[in-house]
Amino acid sequence: MKNIAVFFGGVSSEHDISIITGIQTICSLDKKKYNIFPIYITKKGKWFFSNKFNNVDIFLNFNESSFKKVFLLTGENVLYQKIGILTKKIATLDVAIICCHGLNGEDGTLQGLLELSNIPYSSSGVLGSSICMDKIIMKQIFEINNLPVTNYTWFTSESFSNKKEEIYNKIKEDLSFPLIVKPANLGSSIGISRCNNKLDLIKAVDVAKYYDNRILVEEAVENLREFNCACLGHEEKIIEVSELEEPISWDKFLSFEQKYLNFTTVKYERKDNVKLNKDIKNKIKNITKMAFSKLCCSGIVRVDFLVNSKTDEIFINEINTIPGSLANYLWNNMDFKILLDKLIDIAFLKFEKKKQCCFSYESYALSNFKSKKNNIKIKS
Repeated sequence: MKNIAVFFGGVSSEHDISIITGIQTICSLDKKKYNIFPIYITKKGKWFFSNKFNNVDIFLNFNESSFKKVFLLTGENVLYQKIGILTKKIATLDVAIICCHGLNGEDGTLQGLLELSNIPYSSSGVLGSSICMDKIIMKQIFEINNLPVTNYTWFTSESFSNKKEEIYNKIKEDLSFPLIVKPANLGSSIGISRCNNKLDLIKAVDVAKYYDNRILVEEAVENLREFNCACLGHEEKIIEVSELEEPISWDKFLSFEQKYLNFTTVKYERKDNVKLNKDIKNKIKNITKMAFSKLCCSGIVRVDFLVNSKTDEIFINEINTIPGSLANYLWNNMDFKILLDKLIDIAFLKFEKKKQCCFSYESYALSNFKSKKNNIKIKS
């Protein structure tokens, strides 16, 4: 049986949503195939392990003293427990499923640690994760690859504080209200505002800069319909594209509360029930595939789209490299347990492909340096 670590929680504004994704994953993995090692990351970045991490009640008032504090060492695929100044081996890890959303989990940082520890993992790699975490860089790469995006501009919070009128005039010249203001590196609609005038814009920037130093401003899509499409695979090897989901809300866009907390005001139309022109559906799926491969994605990602319902214009909005609930609800032909099996297979495929590349080179640099060291004068 394979030993699987499931990482969830994290130092992120999406910490609580990650707990839900983690618990869903832990409960859905095939216990006949895998030994599961749930690893919860607190809001302060501490790691804890317990086989009891399958109930949300534990995390409503988390008691650190009741659980094992754990860590990884670089160069080893071993999970260790910290006991005072001593360490104890808990398990050798074969693979990891990352259920962290947002910063310090979805942005390539945790992926980098797993790379250093030689542990295959489920999500996009360091490059793809970091690109897709930053909405500004992601939009720029969309543009380079001729993927349709809304008109936008960006700036730092510091430059806005120092050159507020100059930046506002540029926004007014280049873009048209209504506008959407976003922090560059957050998800779940946190810190996002819709603006209809200058006063709204200034307030929105004040909200966004609380969460990030880099601010994105883009034109809002009129007659808006939103669609989500998931993709499963590794870079150019696309295994499957899901059906579409349309989140329907009374508001102009879905807030964090609407998405996750207020289930009475949000209705979802999913899978084959989405009423949309077949050509537009196919275009969205094709753009999903292209975005997946061009931005170095792997595992399961969810790509979000904006559509003008009157003109049928399609705009790619963003890629979520570790979507909530791992987007399992978008696959109407696949049980979550089977989807997780495929995700694990992709993690091993990616790991094996990496091992085929050469990362070291035998040279004479050190021996030459040693033989000539007597001729090297060191200045004090």
